[in-house]
Amino acid sequence: MRKHAWKGCLAALLAVMLIVSACGKKEETTKVRIGEVTRSIFYAPEYAAIAKGFFKDEGLEIELTTTAGGDKTMTALLSNAIDVALVGSETSIYVYQQGSDDPVINFAQLTQTDGTFLVAKNKIPNFDWKQLKGVTFLGHRKTMLVIPCE
Repeated sequence: MRKHAWKGCLAALLAVMLIVSACGKKEETTKVRIGEVTRSIFYAPEYAAIAKGFFKDEGLEIELTTTAGGDKTMTALLSNAIDVALVGSETSIYVYQQGSDDPVINFAQLTQTDGTFLVAKNKIPNFDWKQLKGVTFLGHRKTMLVIPCE
């Protein structure tokens, strides 16, 4: 019986030590500065993860900046204003072709296709692209305003 009591006391002591050692311990976080080339639905999972605190749960403090253009995003990355750039891979090729001594490393691919989305405020049943003929709509880049109108 004494043997079991000794094991119980030891287990209780270890449990108390574990609890006490966790008290007052400040959770360390790592700040990650992210620059996105534009606000886009493509980045919706990132926005949701930030809003829901998933990065914080992993010890990451996210600082998100919209840099409005690949050139500005690369400038921010190369000048250490941001740590990670969400931008098309072609921008790292431009940096390389300009003879940079600090090459940019692409480590993930977000998309393989054009990132243009067409959204509407109201549901349009049986949508057809022909419905856009003669209609003016606002895009987020100047090049996106081109719509064939007849």
